[in-house]
Amino acid sequence: MNNPLLRHMLRHRGGRFGLAILCTMVVLVGAAPLFAGHTPTALDVTRMLRAPSLTHPFGTDLFGRDVLARTLYGGRHTLAIGVGVVGIAFVAGVTLGTFAGFYGGLFDAVAMRLVDAVLSFPALVLAIALAAALGPGLLDAMLAISITMTPQFARLARSQAQRIAGTLYVEAARVIGVPGLRIMTRHVLRNGIAPLLTLGALSVGTAILQVASLGFLGLGAQPPTAEWGADIAANLDYVRVAPWVLISAGGSIMLTVLSFNLIADAIADYLNPRRQTAKGRSGQ
Repeated sequence: MNNPLLRHMLRHRGGRFGLAILCTMVVLVGAAPLFAGHTPTALDVTRMLRAPSLTHPFGTDLFGRDVLARTLYGGRHTLAIGVGVVGIAFVAGVTLGTFAGFYGGLFDAVAMRLVDAVLSFPALVLAIALAAALGPGLLDAMLAISITMTPQFARLARSQAQRIAGTLYVEAARVIGVPGLRIMTRHVLRNGIAPLLTLGALSVGTAILQVASLGFLGLGAQPPTAEWGADIAANLDYVRVAPWVLISAGGSIMLTVLSFNLIADAIADYLNPRRQTAKGRSGQ
């Protein structure tokens, strides 16, 4: 195993637990046809709100659909959109923030005022407003959440760029005539990426919660598409008589968010400068 980060995560108790949960979830949702045994949209009104059984291990929902199938297939949408949202926000925010912090001037002032304007709204409230304006749907929900998460990466990338741009090795690169774009990518971005990666891992859990929240409000996945938040909303009125219809999707959200938070904690521990310094001293 040549990857030091992976080795550290496997030694880190929380990281090991988070990886185990996440890998299990990915395998289950990736191979959903093998584990579900039913299609997620198959209706059977004669089996409405049936308790868990051998035929339906997680029971059935209001429309007689298999809850296990809905959970596994719904996880595909929730996980894919959560990771996709963070990917879009990471690329856009880091690019914007690094340019603003490295070059400064008018571009920095205008870009950061726009970032401040977005950050002045609660993220979920802004996501709901944008999703309502764009219209219900998974892609529109993905775009809305990406817009609300981009400023977090932009702010952090800007502060990292400003800090690194004033270091001696960056000044030396400027003196010998290295192009600004090359300095920004090879020196500034590379040396400031560590906290951004930690924020990215943490943000996946937040993105999944927001995707589920929009689905719960009817602004994300539309029926009959399986999605954790939408399925919770559809069966919420029957939680007292058939709690299994919510435990599966709700538990999946909880475990997935927990796994990403534990992984982010392990990454933060690995990238901690104090740990790196202690490791260097022990190696001497």
